Amino acid sequence: MKAPNKKPLGRPPVQQEGLPTSQHILFIASKLFMEKGFESVSMNMVAQHSGVTKASVYYYFPTKNELFVASMVAVLVNVRQRIEMLLAQPGSFRERLELIAQNYLRVPQIHMDGMAEKVKHHLTEEQHNQLNQHENALYEALETGFADAARQGEIHCDDPFLTAHLYVSMLRIGERRYSNNESLFESHEEAAAKIVAFLWRGIHK
Repeated sequence: MKAPNKKPLGRPPVQQEGLPTSQHILFIASKLFMEKGFESVSMNMVAQHSGVTKASVYYYFPTKNELFVASMVAVLVNVRQRIEMLLAQPGSFRERLELIAQNYLRVPQIHMDGMAEKVKHHLTEEQHNQLNQHENALYEALETGFADAARQGEIHCDDPFLTAHLYVSMLRIGERRYSNNESLFESHEEAAAKIVAFLWRGIHK
């Protein structure tokens, strides 16, 4: 008698909502890494929060380092695409800068700079370069936005690349939390408006 066909072992199923298991794991892992930091997140924690077995996580990502890099790259790609989408929207450049700021400030995160410093001894040079490449793409997207606004006469900006870095640095101040968990601003909207207003005084024609 012919043996019945069996489902291949090892490969996890697609998630019910249609998202491939590997992408679902990356989505959950990225949230955990950004909220808790590299050291506090384990493969077992990712599996539990993802609703899959630990074997499923290891199937796609053999090491925690590989999972970390893949999840951070996914975040950076998503942020870059979001920035490009918001920059392409109608409205003034100042309004678009405020939208980008609001989106940035709504996402709880441990900054890539601080996180990269803590994990640098865990990652290979190639993995570091991969993260840097995708992080630089964010600044390049913003640089293009500032350069286009300058060409269209909306702003005065001699160095769009420097301005992009200053803008992101100011956004990081907007989400700063102190020991009593207080922030400089009462809301993300207020933070975005005041930060962009401050920047605008330096670049508006």
